[in-house]
Amino acid sequence: MDYQFEANTVREIGKFLANGGLYKGAKPVHWCVSCATALAEAEVEHEDHTSHSIYVKFKAGEDLSDIDPVLTGNVSVVIWTTTPWTIPANLAVSVGPALDYIAARITDAKDNENLTENEIIILAEGLSEDVFKELNAEYEVISHFKGEKLENRKFRHPYLDQDAPILVGDHVTLDAGTGCVHTAPGHGQEDYEISLKYGIKAFNPVDDHGIFEPATPIVEGHHVYKANAVMVEYLQSCGALLATDQIRHSYPHCWRCHKPLIFRATPQWFISMDKNDLRDKALAAIKETAWTPAWGENRIRGMVEQRPDWCVSRQRNWGVPITAIRCECGSHSVTTPEVVEGIAKQVEEAGADVWFAKDVSEFLPQGATCPDCGGAAFEKETDILDVWFDSGSTHACVLEQRDDLQSPADLYLEGSDQHRGWFQSSLLESIGTRGVAPFKAVLTHGFVVDKNGNKMSKSKGNVVAPQKIINQMGADILRLWIASADYSADIRISDEIIKQLAESYRRIRNTIRFLLSNLENFDSNHAVAVENRTQLDQWAMHRLAEVSHNVQESYEKYYFHQIHQEIHNFCSVDLGGFYLDIIKDRLYCDSIDSERRMSAQSTLYDIAHTLVRLIAPIVPMTADEIWEFLPGSNDKSIHLQNFAEIQDVEIDVAAWDAFFTMREQVNTAMDVAKKDKVVGSSIAASVQIPNLDTAFAASVGESYEQLLIVAHAQAGDTLSIQAAEGIKCPRCWNVATPKDTNHAVHNEVCPRCFDVVMDY
Repeated sequence: MDYQFEANTVREIGKFLANGGLYKGAKPVHWCVSCATALAEAEVEHEDHTSHSIYVKFKAGEDLSDIDPVLTGNVSVVIWTTTPWTIPANLAVSVGPALDYIAARITDAKDNENLTENEIIILAEGLSEDVFKELNAEYEVISHFKGEKLENRKFRHPYLDQDAPILVGDHVTLDAGTGCVHTAPGHGQEDYEISLKYGIKAFNPVDDHGIFEPATPIVEGHHVYKANAVMVEYLQSCGALLATDQIRHSYPHCWRCHKPLIFRATPQWFISMDKNDLRDKALAAIKETAWTPAWGENRIRGMVEQRPDWCVSRQRNWGVPITAIRCECGSHSVTTPEVVEGIAKQVEEAGADVWFAKDVSEFLPQGATCPDCGGAAFEKETDILDVWFDSGSTHACVLEQRDDLQSPADLYLEGSDQHRGWFQSSLLESIGTRGVAPFKAVLTHGFVVDKNGNKMSKSKGNVVAPQKIINQMGADILRLWIASADYSADIRISDEIIKQLAESYRRIRNTIRFLLSNLENFDSNHAVAVENRTQLDQWAMHRLAEVSHNVQESYEKYYFHQIHQEIHNFCSVDLGGFYLDIIKDRLYCDSIDSERRMSAQSTLYDIAHTLVRLIAPIVPMTADEIWEFLPGSNDKSIHLQNFAEIQDVEIDVAAWDAFFTMREQVNTAMDVAKKDKVVGSSIAASVQIPNLDTAFAASVGESYEQLLIVAHAQAGDTLSIQAAEGIKCPRCWNVATPKDTNHAVHNEVCPRCFDVVMDY
């Protein structure tokens, strides 16, 4: 409703008018008889609907014996349709040129009063068995031929005094029906297209509100939905109805009033998909666009390949007008680019309603005449634009109008239903006026549903309010839930799911709290260079580099759920489940300025500075809080920082993989030993390990006691665990032999702790 936006929309449709892409024609479109307006494909919703299905015979209107001598006498083709009300508009019957057809002689009509013995029925061979079951009749096949043999042969409308010629088209399939398709070009897109090839004009006897026009035989004055029963009854009485039933199927409905739609040929404005190569250019642009998820490309490609011309006119009293001015002689050439710009400037001043409020003369140059007939009597178009054209123009009306934005956009983001809506209308509008897509990338997502996959509804009581989550757990928990979801499908939410995410959040938060608590008074200026750190610390840096690379790559691709998985796994498995558990001993018990402790602190510093940047876009409040306490952080916000550049550290991956395999086996055996009360904790256990690679421990500069967090580890024939001999050190809790059992104070302290304590 912004005047500037409306004016620019007028300019955009004017560009289509100027390049010949916009035209007015009488073609069948989705029509809502309740709203009394045309609808575009994107405004159609498919819902279950019950329809009448009927089989109707069209008798031959000429001799067919030249196709096969047996085709004489009482010969008919049989059509099947779920819209009986369209029979008054029938102008032809279509068959598939390459499909196999049969002529079947009725041998037993049973109780079907509109069939007689020896009557000949023509239909597709592949559907014949099912059709005759519906007709409840016995038959014998007397002839075979291809559908093309029937082309242009005359059959008769079931009750009107007019021919229904046979047309051939590839749109005829064996999916359902009889293979002989009732063709009403005023009420179906495919019917219209095939009829156009044969020079048959669309005929529509139905008005805007779904009422049959006066003088329409049998159904005059009836509403189309009431006409179904009327038509079934009349076809039965005139001997044309062979069978009828009710069918439950998916049927187009209006997105506003949710009532069934009809196809109806009316004068409408269309943007041609083929003029100016719009379809081909759009398909080329689709290929050049980055689609997330990747299947989005195939989805929109298929829609653009098959879509008809875009119906952009609507019969409503509000909206941006189609600013076309025509002479009474029918010409539209008076709407020049200069006229369009003049109209747009008036819309900028007073809004789109100026079009309806002013006389047509106020939009034309003084003394304007029609270049075709020379007349000076003009009239304005009264239809408005499809709202999808409005929204499809946002690249022009928003991006191109603001200095801080750019076009094409880096990303268009919307739900997965917009491949037929905003994504497509934006693409076609931009390609049609600029020759390029309005976006570089497109991301589609599913919809939020409850834990069982059901749509949220207040009446069902399954709505989870975002504000409630924010009030109870904080906005970062809500953001983490969004980031953790695979949005390529529908996104589930419930109190239980949020609680699970809260646990994940606590794992990440507590990991960083551990890092911060061990960095107090750490001076980054005295950090140990990566190449001088212990091999264990270098392994941690190697994993950090992998995580940082994977997370940044996932950000680039908008794979947010992979970011959450990567960071959570790093915090819970690599750090909490291994690295941090091991280095606690040196952090807490080594001398405060020992090289090993400084190596570990330097690594924690790098991990903290990397992680806080990686999580900042997802949990910004938490990242802000971390940044306040992180040594080496500057005065600028975390959200003004770049991602950390972590150089990969080369490690012996095979050796580390072998170690982790062995460690897993030891941990499994340790769990059994604890359950059987052999040991109370791993730190008090003595472990024998078969085929123990002593060279690995030496190469990484760590003992197996440190790497496995046990009191004693040695090679053995089998994997066994028993209680370690020695005394539990009161300082580090390791079970060992005290260094000086005769010391007056420290007689139970292990050798390492004894030396540290005595230094003080």
